[in-house]
Amino acid sequence: MRRLSVFFMAILLTAGMAGAQPTEPQPFGDLAEVMRGILFPNSNLIFDAQTNNPDDPVEAAGGESTTERFAGIYTGWEALENAAVALVEAANLIELPRLCENLEDDPARNGAPAPIERDDWKQYVAGLRAAGQTAYEWAQARVYDDFDVIIMTGEIAEACSNCHGVYRDSYTDPPTPRCTPPGAN
Repeated sequence: MRRLSVFFMAILLTAGMAGAQPTEPQPFGDLAEVMRGILFPNSNLIFDAQTNNPDDPVEAAGGESTTERFAGIYTGWEALENAAVALVEAANLIELPRLCENLEDDPARNGAPAPIERDDWKQYVAGLRAAGQTAYEWAQARVYDDFDVIIMTGEIAEACSNCHGVYRDSYTDPPTPRCTPPGAN
């Protein structure tokens, strides 16, 4: 009897899985959270190569905190490869429909969508993706040259600056809310 029950459970599970529809990726965080959680820390890892050669030895991590214990697992070139992959993959993530930012202190700006359908946004995302790919190829080559570092990190800085100049950094009075397309206010 027990063997028969297991058999029927297996059939039900298989049938349920066969009928399951694949789901589309759904965003979890807003755009600001993706920027702070993925793009900011990983671009800074790459920018660090401007002053620290990835070939130089790194002191072993230690300590009691999680950050201290795991800080030395991926170092040098491998850390830079991982950071570059994060930039490229983050470009994919910021193409998903998501909210720009939710600010408890400014409810009027809550719920504004990231402008993913705009041509300039798509261009900026493509620039980020290309800069991340350049950084990845550079890290894989494992050849440290000051000039290459300046060129590669310059591409990343330019990709960030292009988008931030339009959608984040507002120098107007009053400031333009983030993610607001040009001429939309």
